[in-house]
Amino acid sequence: MTLDAQDRRLLNLLQTEGRLSMVELARRANLSETTCLRRVRSLEAAGILTGYRAEIDPVAAGFHVTAFIQVSLDQRVEAASDVFKQAVEREDWVLECYSVAGTYDHLLKVIAPDNQALAQFVLKRLATYESVRDFQTVFVLDTVKCQRVVPSI
Repeated sequence: MTLDAQDRRLLNLLQTEGRLSMVELARRANLSETTCLRRVRSLEAAGILTGYRAEIDPVAAGFHVTAFIQVSLDQRVEAASDVFKQAVEREDWVLECYSVAGTYDHLLKVIAPDNQALAQFVLKRLATYESVRDFQTVFVLDTVKCQRVVPSI
């Protein structure tokens, strides 16, 4: 799908103000409601607009620790990456998981209520996955920037 100026305007409005009603979105984008709705549905169908959600502050929700965990897999285990990915998808505290190039195979962003809970997660769960060879945990001291908005499209 090729994005035109109107599609870009809709995406920029939705990612910064996701609670806009279709009426208000159409008004701000200078479109009719019907056209606006059709375009939004097309963006959803194309997989460009992937969802709508509330943003929650992890600390306010009781998750006081954020860490990044770099994980190295044992490549001798057949389908190690697939097994690991499936296991990680079931872990609620893992907010993000990326396959990466370099010394480690995956990078996880994990939240936990406290250091002890994170330690239990890492040692009793993550380290017990059959394919995990090595891991390194990096604790977040302060969030300098956490941008969830794609730059102007």
